[in-house]
Amino acid sequence: MAHPNHWTSNGGRPIGGRTIVFDLDGVIADASHRQHFLAAERFSDKDWDGFFNACVDDPVIEPGHRLVGSISDDFCVVILTARIHETREKTVAWLSANDVRHDWLILRGHRQGGPSTEWKREQLELLQEAGADIELALDDDPRNIVMLRDSGLAAMYVHSGYYDDRDDGVEFR
Repeated sequence: MAHPNHWTSNGGRPIGGRTIVFDLDGVIADASHRQHFLAAERFSDKDWDGFFNACVDDPVIEPGHRLVGSISDDFCVVILTARIHETREKTVAWLSANDVRHDWLILRGHRQGGPSTEWKREQLELLQEAGADIELALDDDPRNIVMLRDSGLAAMYVHSGYYDDRDDGVEFR
């Protein structure tokens, strides 16, 4: 199966087999310095371009970095992030500069907006269709954790603090 053009390989390993999926922002990359761009009440007033363009200045979240680096080569490591395609070069450079182990990077494709939960669910389904046996997914958005678990996947919540003031009343099951 050919992969979508918004999926980027890091070394040519094919997708498939035992797979672990990591979110990027809030799990490996510390985007706390960018959160002010999203402080507006209305969605249309949020500065998404400013938020995404500032990703080059993200410090590493050391526990996440150590965890992804400790994953056995028996596993395919996929970074599934809701960052937009326009940040591809910056994101790839950041991952390389910080020596973040991964086999695939999946960013939103051109004009793939909408809620993170819906978009990530679609990408996970495509990964599975490509032969990925997703054994674990890590994310910092409680809504994504619920979606992952509702999809029958093992999911680990990583608290970033980004969603504390945007509580949608999400309860973990």
